[in-house]
Amino acid sequence: TDVRKKMVTRIKELAEDSKISIRNIRRDANKTADQLEKDKELTEDDRDKLKSDVQDLTKKFEDKVNEMAKGRESEVMDG
Repeated sequence: TDVRKKMVTRIKELAEDSKISIRNIRRDANKTADQLEKDKELTEDDRDKLKSDVQDLTKKFEDKVNEMAKGRESEVMDG
């Protein structure tokens, strides 16, 4: 039905908004890591490790958002 399709569209929009928020957090974390290295509070290797860890977390949470959105889409279309 049209209502279900609109709900699925809204779920996709909310999921994308969530992923954008996650990426913004990654951007801010990477900026902080760069500043800490510039201020000599982190070594270059430690900065790179931190950025790698942040990327791993970004991927983990984006995947979780995708998984949750797919689940809700299925519920809406099957329910």
